[in-house]
Amino acid sequence: MYSTWSGAQSYCKVHHDDLSTVSNEELQLLSDHPIVYPFFIVGLYQNTQNMWKWSTGEPATINKWDFGEPNLDTERCGAVKEAKFHNIPCTWPLPFFCMEVFELILVQQTSTWEEALQYCRRHYTDLAILSSDVIMTETMNKSRAALTDDVWIGLRFIAGDWLWVNGEDLEYKGWPMGEELKCPAMNQRCGVYNVKQMVWKAVDCECRLNFLCVIR
Repeated sequence: MYSTWSGAQSYCKVHHDDLSTVSNEELQLLSDHPIVYPFFIVGLYQNTQNMWKWSTGEPATINKWDFGEPNLDTERCGAVKEAKFHNIPCTWPLPFFCMEVFELILVQQTSTWEEALQYCRRHYTDLAILSSDVIMTETMNKSRAALTDDVWIGLRFIAGDWLWVNGEDLEYKGWPMGEELKCPAMNQRCGVYNVKQMVWKAVDCECRLNFLCVIR
């Protein structure tokens, strides 16, 4: 998807949280993303006081500008190219990165999938939705302390398809070798994250397992 800076921010606020902020540590990771176009938009912009800020409102301290950047005063929006920041015209239609602001909580009590769902919705936001590499990495880190080999996530097979608890389709997938279970057995229609293999699996919804909640 391509958009101007303002269009990208609007899209991110509707479908995610905002355009991405980018730390120095994250810069190379984002630049390694397989995007054909050399630039991609992030949530960096120059305000009317000529200060660089993130779209979330925080001041942006950038020490990895590319050589000669920032340059023209008319280029007041930020993009990344080859692990360096560039200032660009805000009207350029480019690919962009959104971010999800979230925290995962491991609950070390054993519950069925339905009990886990109710617990997460009562105490936090929902069962965890693993929709990106970033969230999968956080899942791996959080689930190391689990007391069960599998932990419930917000994934369930309903009406012939796997869906997240918020109704979203599975655009990002973490099945073993990318092999989604198209027709799981009747007693294996709830999704887990397997701690040892670091993949999703289908198991019996009545199993009693630890689970991951999310706060947004």
